[in-house]
Amino acid sequence: MKRITGFVLLLMITLCLTACGVQQNLSVSHKLSPGMTKSEVEAIMGTPVKSDFYKSVEEWHYCKTGMSADEFLALFFYEGKLIEKLNYTVTITDTGGAFGSCSKFIKMGNYREPDKIVEIRLK
Repeated sequence: MKRITGFVLLLMITLCLTACGVQQNLSVSHKLSPGMTKSEVEAIMGTPVKSDFYKSVEEWHYCKTGMSADEFLALFFYEGKLIEKLNYTVTITDTGGAFGSCSKFIKMGNYREPDKIVEIRLK
């Protein structure tokens, strides 16, 4: 009985964490191509959970809260056009044991700014 109660409690916590997280559809990112405008990208992907602008490059982040890892998509725009996209993940180890909505863990895990973006920002 104790084992069943523990399992039910764990299941309820897991369902709550998943329901409380962000669930953007990252699978449609294959429809994106270089040169698309921000409005064209937003029509496909929806509104990003976060956007940043630094040294001529705008960066949009989309995410999906997962059980063992959160999935992310970073999109990079230069002069209003999509120039690069990056998929990355963040695990519970990457967050130091913290959990919750993936929007809290942007640019963590195996995120690495693409070389093309670094070069533009160094100009």
